[in-house]
Amino acid sequence: MQPKQRVETYLQYMDSRGVPRTYAAPPIWTRLWAMGIYLPPPPFLALPVLIIVSALLGALMILVLWVAFGIMALLRPITHPHPPTLAMLRWAAPITAAFTAIANPIYYRRMARQYGLATWSTFAGVRQRVRASTSGG
Repeated sequence: MQPKQRVETYLQYMDSRGVPRTYAAPPIWTRLWAMGIYLPPPPFLALPVLIIVSALLGALMILVLWVAFGIMALLRPITHPHPPTLAMLRWAAPITAAFTAIANPIYYRRMARQYGLATWSTFAGVRQRVRASTSGG
């Protein structure tokens, strides 16, 4: 199965299970897929990769919010203007990155178990049976 077909099959499978598209495929993934970069969806990523990606996305999110609130504070000062400082960024970025690095993998591992998603290379749009490895005998 081609990567594009596999992504479409995954999205249809998750839609049929009632999972909102933004949860099954976050906006960053859909943008990457639109550009032709077919990364596996988050429930299929290995745990270390998912932790790293989540931490980077958390740090990026806080940077964007820091810039947005800084611009708003400069454009519309209230009685005591306190635009975001670098000290705030220094604390907020690692805290947010740590939170997302912990919360996202927990959420997506739970989603993978709940909907029977085993591996991306074997995903065919049906609930997969996850077997525990047993010693032969």
